[in-house]
Amino acid sequence: MKQKLMSNKKIIICACAAVAVIAVAAIALLANKEEAFRSIMVYDVDGSAVIERETVGSMNAAENLYLESGDRVSVADESSMRMKLDDDKYVMAEADTIFSVEAEGTEADSKTRICLEQGAITNEIQHPLSEGSQYETSTPNSVMAVRGTVYRVELYVDENGSQNTKLSCFQGKVGTKPILPDGTFGEEILVPAGGELVVYQDGTVGGVSDIAYDELPMQAVVNLLDMMENGQEMTGISAEELTQLTRETEDVSEAAESGQVQPETVAADAESDTDEEPDTQIHTETDTAGNDLAEADREAQSIPVMAPSAKQPAPGKPQPQPPVMKPTPPADPSDSGNVDQGSTGEEGSQDVNVGDDSDEDKKDKHKPSKPKTYTVTFQYQGEVFATQTVKRGETAAAPVLVPAPSGAWDFDFGTKIDANTTIVWK
Repeated sequence: MKQKLMSNKKIIICACAAVAVIAVAAIALLANKEEAFRSIMVYDVDGSAVIERETVGSMNAAENLYLESGDRVSVADESSMRMKLDDDKYVMAEADTIFSVEAEGTEADSKTRICLEQGAITNEIQHPLSEGSQYETSTPNSVMAVRGTVYRVELYVDENGSQNTKLSCFQGKVGTKPILPDGTFGEEILVPAGGELVVYQDGTVGGVSDIAYDELPMQAVVNLLDMMENGQEMTGISAEELTQLTRETEDVSEAAESGQVQPETVAADAESDTDEEPDTQIHTETDTAGNDLAEADREAQSIPVMAPSAKQPAPGKPQPQPPVMKPTPPADPSDSGNVDQGSTGEEGSQDVNVGDDSDEDKKDKHKPSKPKTYTVTFQYQGEVFATQTVKRGETAAAPVLVPAPSGAWDFDFGTKIDANTTIVWK
């Protein structure tokens, strides 16, 4: 009997031990699952972008929106988006860009992969990765791996219709492998800071050359300048040179938007003005002291070809012969609105107004005014859940994702926004 009781006690003890082991294993699995969480957050959207998620469908990107591994991002035309992975990795997507993001593991063995399908992205890895971690960017014909660097990857179609990959390394170094037509990898090429190369669609690779900073699009230059202002250094260019590039690009864009001249015709117009202005000198240098009437006739004829800043002398008065100088075209074509040819009160003198543009008209031509915008902040349990930028007089839209299964945003979304607004989840 005693033997039987002892046997039952052993069975109970073993069962309890097994339950304890299972409980400890479950707790460990849950802990590991929590540690494996990778933070992927949208922190800036200029324009519009769409997130595609297998379990949800499509939704509009918004600031402070958290992404999941496997999400696919499409950035619209004339738009851009920035996202942050963990606390030290950034991806800046330019206009017309499509990519997907995969992020797994922990800080000790993180695996990050950006699959670029179209457009261009700039990657910034602020701190060197741990030995067990990886960060890759892939395109249809190449794979790039880094440890800690700043680099840009662009997919573009050449004149033959081939889709090529252009890699520019601004800091650190990037190892790239071409993907050959049979699906295998070619030999890895190391691109140093300040260098760039092209991987062609057929898997061939061009030589490494210096980065052509003046050929970068405006958004890429702005991204680099922002990073330099935050303490990063780029090889082969200074912050002052980048600033000058942005100014030159903005000047060309403003001139094109104002409708004054197309960028490609500026040089031709200046050359044409130079050819016409010496004819104006012929009129102004003619000695007409002895014939007031003839002077008035010639003055009227010369008005259409006068330089905007020139003034006719009062008729009937002798004038000294001015030296013949090469005329300089006006710096800003829009400043040629009003031309005062001189009013002497004598017969034959004329006041001419060319263009008749008001100051407001000229201001609008230079830089169209932008509508006033306000920030709408969505809060859940005292924390920012998402933000939106809304033009004055327009309405905000409820975020696609909700912070909790039950509840609602405490706001009438038919209300027009006329100030910065905070909306709370109730």
